[in-house]
Amino acid sequence: MKRQQSCSTPSTASASFPFSPDFLPLAMAFTEKAVRGFAFGEKETSSLVLAVEEIFSFYLDQLSGATGIDLRLANENYQLVVTIGFRVAHPDLGAFNLTYRVNPDDEDSLAGLGPMIAARSVTRLRLDFGHDERLDLQLTRTREYAAVQPLALPALPPAATLRCQLPGSADIDYFARLVAADDATWVPPWLLRSGMAADMLAAGALGGILASRGEAMVGGVFWRNLSESTIELFGPYLLYPDPDDTVLSDLLDEAVGRIARSGARSLLRRQGRLAGYDRFFDRLGELVLIRGGEAVRWTHYYKQLREESGATVYAEPRFAAFLCAEYDRLCLPRQVREALPQSDARGRSAASVFSVDFEPERSLATLRLLVTGNDLAGNFTRHMQLLEREGIHNIIVEIDTASPDDSALVPLLYAVGFTPRLLLPEAGRGDLVIFCPES
Repeated sequence: MKRQQSCSTPSTASASFPFSPDFLPLAMAFTEKAVRGFAFGEKETSSLVLAVEEIFSFYLDQLSGATGIDLRLANENYQLVVTIGFRVAHPDLGAFNLTYRVNPDDEDSLAGLGPMIAARSVTRLRLDFGHDERLDLQLTRTREYAAVQPLALPALPPAATLRCQLPGSADIDYFARLVAADDATWVPPWLLRSGMAADMLAAGALGGILASRGEAMVGGVFWRNLSESTIELFGPYLLYPDPDDTVLSDLLDEAVGRIARSGARSLLRRQGRLAGYDRFFDRLGELVLIRGGEAVRWTHYYKQLREESGATVYAEPRFAAFLCAEYDRLCLPRQVREALPQSDARGRSAASVFSVDFEPERSLATLRLLVTGNDLAGNFTRHMQLLEREGIHNIIVEIDTASPDDSALVPLLYAVGFTPRLLLPEAGRGDLVIFCPES
């Protein structure tokens, strides 16, 4: 089956059905045909059809009167995004948590088996609440890709002119194999699966520059959108010693120039320390990660590409003090106002929902609050206990300053010994703040 080679504007398929048991087979058939039509494989197809089936079946008994269900599939080449939308009052969301467990002797627990299966069948889950009790469940499933086979570095030929060029899919595959043979601590998973990086490039979801001397590939740098206004930089990855930083500087000059012309307002890099960073970036700070019993410094850099119009942030007093200090240090136009935590999710769900992103190579888990609920403190504790049982050494929580739900989590984080450590400008809907345990 021929794969789509470019989809900078994702192709979509959508349909609407009455939300009743008689139309479940039709919704499943539509999903299956659409996924296969976008040239995704058997694993991706079966997982998405299963997710649609389980969510459709689970929410049938929770509907807000007569309603319909909308399905929309967006093909982004390297991943498929399925959005399921319908009206429902006070939806039961607890089973979407990683900590949810089924008790065979508890009927209420067994009822949550469907959404639990759906959440674990996909790569990412997002919940969006609209007006008039509208709920949109966004399920993202990444295409299956094989890991690259490491390739030993060839001997560096005699000095030749350094040149930077845009990569093709074969170039990315070759470069990824060379990178995989070295320390891959700061190499993103999509680059170690070069087919995914090539599909992202074709879809317009990734930019990159590779550097060569003669026939030898000597380095590369990549970037992708982190939010609507911020781009994240990956690299430069240098394959050979670069004593005078020539390769590093040329790659950064080329990358920053191209990114600056893209319309993005800011650039973020979060990897290891970067030599001579002050020519390109401001330093946001760093976290110390424990990996294999050793400390690894995770350093964050930032560059403002365009002036901001400013924003107003509401925060409880301790958090407000941190934000004011960081905004002053970074010269960011923000107005911080002290306020008690507010949430627009009151009455929406008794259960809160967290997403958890794992990075096994760094023993790192990132928690994000998808929706708050009456069980927020208990749910957070259950997630922490699970991560500790799994032997995760590094746990961070992301707070979005533009999210009312996130503001409700901040006092709890202080109470259990988390403190704000880093501010990432415009990295989410607003600014992202990284909370870490004090110890």
